[in-house]
Amino acid sequence: MRRSLVVVTLVVAAVLGALACKGPEVASPLTGTSPYLCCNLWFEKPKLNDGTWQVGTKIPFGTRVHVEHVWTNAVQFTPEGFPTLTLSYKYGDKAVPFETYLNQLFVATDPRSKLKKVPAKRVQAIEQGLIEPGMTKDQVLIARGIPPAHRTPALQSSSWTYWTNHWDSSVVYFQGDKVDRVAH
Repeated sequence: MRRSLVVVTLVVAAVLGALACKGPEVASPLTGTSPYLCCNLWFEKPKLNDGTWQVGTKIPFGTRVHVEHVWTNAVQFTPEGFPTLTLSYKYGDKAVPFETYLNQLFVATDPRSKLKKVPAKRVQAIEQGLIEPGMTKDQVLIARGIPPAHRTPALQSSSWTYWTNHWDSSVVYFQGDKVDRVAH
């Protein structure tokens, strides 16, 4: 009897822990839709966060995704040709509302249409996730994704900070709407 009580307690604790990570499921206009991914997105495991590390497998910008579930601070989606992923909103929750972040991440229009008049060399760099002087803010967003809001709370800022991996970051400095330089 005591052993069953321990097992039940552990199961309940695990379920509550899982719910606490994502929060309750919420009604979202994105649930059940298939928008485009705004930008390149990298993942190492099926659970990732908004830290935007440039490590692991890259999902290219413009990939169609199916949004399965939206919770208070997480979203589960399946990009075409990739496994189902769960993204937790860990770094931006105090700076930018989660719904705002989701509307930046999942877009109605294929971002490739923004690159039709961009030189092929620049498009190649964007596809690889590289940032070069002269790129516009839109091009940087497509190449690297949405910068973590705890380090870059506003996209109107003149500098954006990205994590290259779990330990290293880089700062993109803008002069107006164009990249001036990148510091590592």
